Amino acid sequence: MSRARAVPAHSGGIAAGRIAARYVALDAEHHLAPGEVVWDASGRIVAVRSARGRVEDLCLLPGLVDAHVHLQIEPLARVERRFVPWISAVLAARREETVARQRAAARRSIQHLIATGTTAVGEIDSTGISRAVLERSPLGGRCYRELTGFHLDGPAAVRLVRRHEPRGTARVAVGLSPHAPYSVSADLFRQAAAASEHLAVHCAEVPEEQQFLRTGRGAFATLLERMGRLPAGFRAPGVGAVRWLEQLGVLRATTQLVHCQELERGDASRIAAAGASIAVCPGTIEWFRRTPPPVPSWLAKGIPVALGTDSRASNAGFSMVAELQRACRFWPELSPAQLLAMATLHGGRALGDRRLGSLCRSGRADFLAVPARASFQRTLEHFVQGSLCPVFAVCRGRRHAGAAPSG
Repeated sequence: MSRARAVPAHSGGIAAGRIAARYVALDAEHHLAPGEVVWDASGRIVAVRSARGRVEDLCLLPGLVDAHVHLQIEPLARVERRFVPWISAVLAARREETVARQRAAARRSIQHLIATGTTAVGEIDSTGISRAVLERSPLGGRCYRELTGFHLDGPAAVRLVRRHEPRGTARVAVGLSPHAPYSVSADLFRQAAAASEHLAVHCAEVPEEQQFLRTGRGAFATLLERMGRLPAGFRAPGVGAVRWLEQLGVLRATTQLVHCQELERGDASRIAAAGASIAVCPGTIEWFRRTPPPVPSWLAKGIPVALGTDSRASNAGFSMVAELQRACRFWPELSPAQLLAMATLHGGRALGDRRLGSLCRSGRADFLAVPARASFQRTLEHFVQGSLCPVFAVCRGRRHAGAAPSG
């Protein structure tokens, strides 16, 4: 049994606690052996220090940061692995959902993510439901209100952004997510960038996206025409997705770009120069049978590359532990420490909170415990490879039983 006390304090069920373990990772590069973490009844860490005396045969790792997730989206009734038809299937399924079912789906997703070691998320909220659900959960991170409207001109874009202009609370940080260059007009991108410091944008995900932006033709033009959202007289910008976002003033240090499967020559350097981050979703890469993008070269350029689960509609194993396992297979040249950084520190940077993904005094008491092996390095190797599952997770000072990752 762990020595973390489970008696609730007078703070919404949060309990002050202390746990001493054989290894305590401060971040992806530094650890104590042995170490202990002490937190108060507000769920804040008051000490991370070397331990004396008896310790548990555990390794404590910083809580995982799911940088890109759609908590409300459920699995599709029929498997679809072609991207544009998949979009149509997701939109059709969402039209059939009720508020109650979407709220319940978000709660289930949160419970599973916490049980598998995730303590912070970058949620893409397409309905306005997720923020209230997150405020009632112990998760940290940021909730991005999703915006779509390829047909919206200046006045209409202003009205939409004003309706969803982010206002954060003490519990949940906020931002905007102008969905993608094929679903958001130039005016809507500009208004979103002016209204919110923090943005999340699906970018350069498929070849059809780049084709549409360069020529105005292809599968996305057909889809927008069918939806009545292709403006009359539309002229393509004539550049790829990253350059288009750069021209619109969207490419900046507080912007998270999601997927980036189809970057063009020079795009990675543009992203690095802007200080923007990239979130990759290995489960989605696997779902659509895509070639994994060159993450090691992005990291070498100094781009913070984070991991995300995306949604259950394109991920057969919905957990950050499963994402780490896939990342280990996709990019075997990366070290266990680099992979852990993608699932922790880089996720915090992508969400605009550098305290996430590490264990430090005054930070959130967010960590997971896995069985310790002969050395810290060996423990970390086994964890990222998938042979160690969380025994339990502590999220904002609350302890949660561990669960094996799905998939």
